[in-house]
Amino acid sequence: MTKLKNIAVAFATIVIFANITNAQTPKASYTVNAHEPLKVKYLGDEDKYLLFEVTLQSENFAKPLFIISDKNEGEFYSASLSTGVAPRTFKIEKRGEDQVLNFKVVLGKTQYVKTFVINTSTVEKTVVAEHDITKL
Repeated sequence: MTKLKNIAVAFATIVIFANITNAQTPKASYTVNAHEPLKVKYLGDEDKYLLFEVTLQSENFAKPLFIISDKNEGEFYSASLSTGVAPRTFKIEKRGEDQVLNFKVVLGKTQYVKTFVINTSTVEKTVVAEHDITKL
């Protein structure tokens, strides 16, 4: 009878270990909040101008190339700026219906873009929407 118990326990142990090794772990989703070098904040409008606050923060030692462009007008500001300094305020002229502004920082081969869509179809209200794009 002892042999039968030992065989049963050995068989149960094999079955348990087989199930443990073949068990599938659920897929996990991990996110990492990477440090973004470009922060753009819409401050509001002042008569015929839009106000934006731009902060450049990079741990890369190279100076980033900062570009502001308009979908219709093209690139209208470009500079190699220092990072880690006080935020800069940009005053940009409103240009008709559905203006699209792109704020871009180029660090080596990586580009960070913040897009703002300005809808001035209502005289009393300016609506600004923000979109983030990171290209590698």
